[in-house]
Amino acid sequence: MPPRLDRRTVVITRGKAGEDALAARLAELGAAVRELPAIAFAPPADPAPLDAALRALDRFDWVVFASATAVDRTVARLAALGLPAAALARPKLAAVGPATAARLGAAVRPPDLVPAEAKGEALAAELGARVRGRRVLLPRPAEGRPELPAGLAAAGADVVAVEAYRTVPADPAALAPLAGWIGAGEVDAVVFASPSAVRAVAGALGDGAQLLARVLLAAIGPTTAEALRVAGLPVGVLPEEHTGRGLADAIAERLGSR
Repeated sequence: MPPRLDRRTVVITRGKAGEDALAARLAELGAAVRELPAIAFAPPADPAPLDAALRALDRFDWVVFASATAVDRTVARLAALGLPAAALARPKLAAVGPATAARLGAAVRPPDLVPAEAKGEALAAELGARVRGRRVLLPRPAEGRPELPAGLAAAGADVVAVEAYRTVPADPAALAPLAGWIGAGEVDAVVFASPSAVRAVAGALGDGAQLLARVLLAAIGPTTAEALRVAGLPVGVLPEEHTGRGLADAIAERLGSR
């Protein structure tokens, strides 16, 4: 059992629509959790390409997911179209990491492949020979990173990348209280579960973003950690298990008391 957090204050930059297990585990370990959602998710600007792909799932050999949100949005769109989630079970399935794999397992079935490292590049590399000459569906955010589709295409896959959702930053005014909390010494750690959340918080705080370096900054996975580094911020926690529970336990190991 990790050490107790004894009312240490942890700010989570995703709300309950994101990583539920993270807030629940932090609370279980005794943290005082403050949720300050930095991002929200919106439908695709044009759902037609996603709809067409979902109606033709039998023409795909693989469906690849780079986030739990992509799973949620894809399954929700299937339901909106009157198609069963089981339709997604016929192709082979790949997930970028354990959190995405867990969401896929709960909604459809366990994936056929999860890379050892939770990064798009690692997923593309491990799929490699498996997708050569195969048709691959990649439901993704509008602003998705290029490494995964580029890597799959370089491996010889016929990649159909479709917009499944858009990531929308929160109003900067809604995130402004974070600077005051940190300045007043009310925060012990700030947790990020996506690069989009890092960019949203850093953008909202502007010159005040360097205040974040005063507290422990935790990233759920290597891509999020890299976004912190790009923003000029230190990565204090990067768990071996890239899940909400794994992140909470790693924070407790750093901040908690036995």
